[in-house]
Amino acid sequence: MPRSAFALVLATGFSIGVTSAAVLSAWGPADRNARSGPAPAAVPSAASRQDVGAIDPDDPESLDRLLAQLTTKRVVFVGETHDRYDHHLNQLAIIRGLRERGVDLAVGMESFQEPFQQALNQYIAGEIPEKALLKRTAYYERWRFDYRLYRDILEYARSRSIPLIALNAPSEMVAKVSRGGFEGLTAEERARLPADLSSAGKGYQARLRPIFEAHGKTSGEHFRRFVQVQMLWDEHMARVARDYLADHPEKTLVVLAGSGHIAYPDAIPDRLERMLPSDQAVVVIGAAEGFSGGRYDFRLAERDIDLPAPGRLGVVLASDDSAVRLQQVKPDSPAAASGLRAGDRVLSIAGEPIRQIEDVSLALLDRAPGEEVWIEIERLSGARGQEARLGGAVMLF
Repeated sequence: MPRSAFALVLATGFSIGVTSAAVLSAWGPADRNARSGPAPAAVPSAASRQDVGAIDPDDPESLDRLLAQLTTKRVVFVGETHDRYDHHLNQLAIIRGLRERGVDLAVGMESFQEPFQQALNQYIAGEIPEKALLKRTAYYERWRFDYRLYRDILEYARSRSIPLIALNAPSEMVAKVSRGGFEGLTAEERARLPADLSSAGKGYQARLRPIFEAHGKTSGEHFRRFVQVQMLWDEHMARVARDYLADHPEKTLVVLAGSGHIAYPDAIPDRLERMLPSDQAVVVIGAAEGFSGGRYDFRLAERDIDLPAPGRLGVVLASDDSAVRLQQVKPDSPAAASGLRAGDRVLSIAGEPIRQIEDVSLALLDRAPGEEVWIEIERLSGARGQEARLGGAVMLF
């Protein structure tokens, strides 16, 4: 097959201009852990919270004020908006602070699904490298947020041999509940959920209703399944946390999950409390008005710090039968000017074989705008549809 050079402009599928925040303000703990038994606690009022002042991870004294109240807890929930780097830096500051104060901890993560726990174990043990972890957990297929948002946390955990726990429900279960409710699960899948599956209270449903309607749907049956999907996530993550805590009574568990899963009545903390009562603290990040009706112990504010922009693809990709093809090349784009065409098959990037779309993300991990990589494509050409292999230096933007 003939080989010719070309100049392309490509990019990864993640266009994230993410900001980072220090912890700027916090509320002291409400009395939500003093209760006994599974009964839900009353939502703390603003007047009942103790204002402990500004908290900044770069200010040891202010961070100490927060950590001093977290070190006695068995479970520490730290919320996130998934695509905000500042939230993940705050999570890391809490994890590092607890570890340095002698807390024997593990970290539970929403961003990994339970069936891939073995890959996390192998990564922490140093048995597999980072890219193998992302491949084996199907990270780019099942979570998709820029991995660099979480990388600092994973690298710190690996360097200190801190266990990482895959909390999330498998995508296959989520799809089945979305289509047919809990009734659509197999017996094996149903066993992944607690036997005493909690119902969705009126407050839980009321909080989800505006989110559901924002998608333009109003059907009662669709809403029932929508609520059950949310319950699936909350109950599954609570059950995995329960199992880990029961099996490791010496450990403190830090749970990293979206704020919607931790900051409200009937979310993960209350469901875990029903299964395994324990001292908990809930830390959320963001403006107070974003947590109206929420239940949390500490609120951390935000500030902007950007992740470096990733190298980006100027094409739309599609995959079939172990082949990744260019589904679309936008007119007047640098990719079009370079000679790329819809239908071209991507064979390799920077020497790494491309068989699935996630391979493109892995090949371009840490590649920056303006950097060149070598790419090979295969194109059908001529009247007989002969295959031609083309290769050239690729400029990322």
